[in-house]
Amino acid sequence: MNSAAQPAPWEKLLDGRFASKQPRRTLWNLFSDQRGRVFGAVTLYIIKQSPASLLPLAVGMIVDVLTNGGAFSKILWIALGYFLLLLQNPLVHTSFVRLMSGALRHMQFNLRSALVERLQQLSIAFYEEKQAAALQTKILRDVDAIDGLCRHLMHTGLNGLLVITYVTIIALVKQPLLALYFLITVPAGVALLKIFDRRFKEQFQAMRIETEQMNARVGEMLQMLPVTRAHGLESIETFSVRGVFERIRERGLQVDTLTEFFASSSWFTFMCFQLACLVFSAWLVVQHRISIGDAVMYHTYFGMLIGAVQQFLSVFPALAQGADAIRSLGEVLEAEQVERNDGKPAAPNPLRGEITFEHVTFNYPSGREVALQEISLNIKAGETIAFVGESGAGKSTLVNLAIGFRSPTAGKVLLDGRDLRELDLRTYRRQIGVVPQTTLLFNGTLRENVTYGLEKISDAELWKVLADANLAEFVRTLPKGFDTPLGESGAQLSGGQRQRLAIARALVRDPRLVILDEATSALDTESERLVQEALVRLTHGRTTLIVAHRFSTIRHAHRIVVLQKGKIVEQGTHMELLAAKGQFYRLAQLQAMPKEISPASS
Repeated sequence: MNSAAQPAPWEKLLDGRFASKQPRRTLWNLFSDQRGRVFGAVTLYIIKQSPASLLPLAVGMIVDVLTNGGAFSKILWIALGYFLLLLQNPLVHTSFVRLMSGALRHMQFNLRSALVERLQQLSIAFYEEKQAAALQTKILRDVDAIDGLCRHLMHTGLNGLLVITYVTIIALVKQPLLALYFLITVPAGVALLKIFDRRFKEQFQAMRIETEQMNARVGEMLQMLPVTRAHGLESIETFSVRGVFERIRERGLQVDTLTEFFASSSWFTFMCFQLACLVFSAWLVVQHRISIGDAVMYHTYFGMLIGAVQQFLSVFPALAQGADAIRSLGEVLEAEQVERNDGKPAAPNPLRGEITFEHVTFNYPSGREVALQEISLNIKAGETIAFVGESGAGKSTLVNLAIGFRSPTAGKVLLDGRDLRELDLRTYRRQIGVVPQTTLLFNGTLRENVTYGLEKISDAELWKVLADANLAEFVRTLPKGFDTPLGESGAQLSGGQRQRLAIARALVRDPRLVILDEATSALDTESERLVQEALVRLTHGRTTLIVAHRFSTIRHAHRIVVLQKGKIVEQGTHMELLAAKGQFYRLAQLQAMPKEISPASS
């Protein structure tokens, strides 16, 4: 098989290798393409740590030489052997860090790449249930928590395991009775873990949720700053956000208290064991079962063993936090609301742009009332259709079905005669131009915002698009033309300029289908005129769906479809619907358009 067809490492995490209910297996799978580095790092760690692990043995041997009146040359030979062990440490340690860091950095890259890829695949319904700041916390904080756990395991955990192994082997060889005593410490450590396990899980999960809520609240506060300042609500907003900080302070204090109580409990338990070991090894010396050097060695090793077990226990809070982070990431990587496009045929290119709703019904999964009921509607290629109705009538839902953001609960949505559910929607949406009511811009240049996602757009093409969007004259006044930075969220632009930029972004794609969510509802008269002229150029010869709020802007529509409680109650031209004096006429009256209410007046 061609290597190009092989899935990327992060793609494997999207195919069942990430299991939040099995954190240990998931942790292993995170390093599926880095196991060579991991094994190499473990091997180097064992080598580099050998001097620290064998120091008590060397001390015991030197004490025995001294107490038995041995030659000083023996001490020199022991020291020389130990020096040779020390000599390898700097180079081996550096190599270990490079291998370990490489594996961990690659794991972070794969995990964050998998998260971003899955976030791009999830349906719009998923984002209605999740706050953006909470998702950002998962990509940043939760991945860091897993990285921190892995570093604990590679340093603290591995060192503890190594010490336990060295101590057990040496004790078994020299004094099996003492080795059995040493091994009592391991069940004691397990017992402590069992006592604290549930509390750690509860506290770290609660801490993560509080952190996500704090990030979401801070993001909301920053977005609301203009409104807050405009209404003089600074003190109220500050008090509200401070309440969130207070909750996370209290939760953090609970986590810190639990962690330190666990640490002090383990320290007390194992210091008692060490005291008992000192008495027991002294008794063995008195009984002439071990030498004084052995007693020193055993006591030192037991101190190391206790330290190793405590190191294992110190990893446990990080393990609980890491396991909770894995469960948190599972909310994204294991989410079921995934839009499946792979393996489906591409949409026709170019599109004709005919859209047909066949007996379409849609209800939201949250249990709200039915949003659309038995909608049947054919939109011909090149036709401009405006959807009007009261709030909640189903206008936006109908357009979302046409884009493929949602799938019907019953019925079909056909694109050029083919069911949308059977097509690769990505290839369809590349031929759509969307002008939303609120234009979303990023912190880049004007060129980057207009040509977002496109390449090889010449300056001449860009100037033509800007002219069609009634934006060229404004752009020429900018200090760097279309390479002028717009600032965060395009803060330097007026509302009309932002809307015309959104139109330019749609025009540059030469779409076959245009979606307009009333782009002039908050503009002054002059800005509205410029935007309307640009919209006429954008929609000419293209299938156009308009979610209309201001009826004065949809006179040119071929048909106006009136929705009420999820059903089509009227459709026709602007004049036909006014003449019928039905629901559209009533809504038009509510908008106070006296010159447009009576067909005779036009």
